[in-house]
Formats: sequence, C-alpha cells, structure tokens
Amino acid sequence: MIEAPADYVALRERAALVALPWLDRLAVVGGDRVDFLQGMLSNDVKKLVTGTGCPAVLLTEQGKVVADLTVLATEEAILLDGMASALAGAKDALERFVVADDVEIGPAADAPKAFGLIGPEVGAALERLGIVAPDAPYAHMRCTSGGVACHVVRVAAPGAGGVLCWVAADAAAAWTEHCRTVGGVPLAGAEAFDVLRVESGVPWHGRDVTADTLALEAPFDAAISFKKGCYLGQEVMERVTARGHVNRKLVGLVTADDVVPEPGTHLFAAERDVGWVTSAVRSWRLGHAIALGYVRREHFEPGTVLTLGVGGPPVTVRALPF
Repeated sequence: MIEAPADYVALRERAALVALPWLDRLAVVGGDRVDFLQGMLSNDVKKLVTGTGCPAVLLTEQGKVVADLTVLATEEAILLDGMASALAGAKDALERFVVADDVEIGPAADAPKAFGLIGPEVGAALERLGIVAPDAPYAHMRCTSGGVACHVVRVAAPGAGGVLCWVAADAAAAWTEHCRTVGGVPLAGAEAFDVLRVESGVPWHGRDVTADTLALEAPFDAAISFKKGCYLGQEVMERVTARGHVNRKLVGLVTADDVVPEPGTHLFAAERDVGWVTSAVRSWRLGHAIALGYVRREHFEPGTVLTLGVGGPPVTVRALPF
C-alpha cells in the first residue's frame, strides 16, 4: 500500500488549510431578494435569519441542475456560494426572471477568496486563531483574526467537515500564513482534497453534476424542501417524487485490481450500457481505487457488480460516503 501524503492525513485525521480557488460568491440585494429567491431556489430561503444558511439548487424548468449553492443570509444581502463556473450560469438564469422586482445580482463586493479549514481538529485550530465559530451547519459569522477580516461558514463535509473561510483577495497570502503559523495547520493540496471529496461522496459541479443532471439523481436531498411553495423546476421534482424513483443515480464504485478509470468510462451489465464514471481517485485510506458514477436504477443497489466497458474489469457499486 502506498503511504498517504501528509496533507491528506492532516485533512482526514487532524486539520489542514486548503485553497479553494474554484469557489466564488454572488450577492443578491434589494428589498425583494428573499421573496424572489424563495420562488427560484429549491430550499426554504424564507426561514433564514441573519447568520444562518442552507444548501439549495437552482434548476431549469425541466428540473435540471443549473447550480448547487450555499445560501447565506446577512443583514444586507443573500449570499450565494458555489463553483465559479456554475455561478456564471446561475446569475444569467436568475436575471431572466427579474422583472419589476427590487433585486440586483452581482459579484460579492469584496471579491473574496475561499479556503477550507477541514478536519476533526478544526475546533482546536480555530481556538488558536481566536475564532469562536458557530456549530450549526451553514451558520456563519464575520470576524477578524491576525488583522485579517474573515467570513467563516460551518460546513459538514468533506471528511469531518470544518469551516469555509472567505477573505479578501489581497489578504489571501496573509491569511494562509496566519493559519499556518498561529493556527498550527499545514497546507493541503488540491489532489488530497479531491481524494477526500470522492471518499465523502461530494459531487463536483461540471464533473459529477452537469446541465443534464436531474436534481434527484445526485445527493442533494438536504438542498430540497418538499414543504415550501412553488419554485423553478418544482413540477418536475414533484412528478419524479410521485413516481417513486429516478432512472439513474450517483453512486460509489470500487474497481478491481486498483484500476482508476477515466471519467466518462461507461459501465456495463453484460452487454448493456447502464452508466458511466464521473470522478475517480486512488483512496489512501481505503487502499484501493474508488469512483463516483451514474448507474441505472436496476443496478444501483450496493453490492451490484458491473464492468468497465464490455467485458472489462469488474466494478462494484457502493453506498456513499465510502
């Protein structure tokens, strides 16, 4: 077994700081912002008060995913955090529905950079930084540590979870050094974070979730409210829910012989094409290759054995997270 690198071990077993340059933030302002987003997003935005948040997805009228988001309520705005590539589409999609509403959607004014402080010992690291972060999922607060203004958001994943730290772009280097020296946490790279992400079953927009993905096919249960009023794409969601199943679903996969399949590799049951791989890594913790992928409902029960290509290496369906 290949020894796990130190930055992965820190993310998994202790705490580490990782830069997340693929994340970005929109700010929705105006007196109608809450009512407007309540009619656009899948979760119950109206229940949020300042300092709280929730996950949500923005859908097309056909129930396909435009963006998966973290929604954060502040006194002045509703902040939408997500993948930069997805937020560009989300901004365009939302603005199509702004008619007479007192709503403006744009980049966050302070052009923030995102860092993840992840691991089971994050609490101790935050204490060394002088930050008393809220414990509730998606709760958030603004603070200053080491002279750097920071917006801290509690997250439950990947791994043991921790916090997202948003700082101004010109303070990113100072924040990194402050966390390393005062917080006592090492820096982790993108590869270690990606392995932890796949182990945790966290989908990546543009890779595991695309414009063709129905929201109920991916693990977005916590992002969807079935008790709120109408929102964009709700009719499709209700119809699929009434049917009782989706035709395919994102699942975990374990390959034989430690094969790390290329994303896009098709999965077969005998000679029938029943799905495809979206992300694949070699897990240091598990000691073998793992993947995420979509599998048709007849085959997505854990323990089902498929193959990579017709007659290729076997791959076994696993529940998420690994």
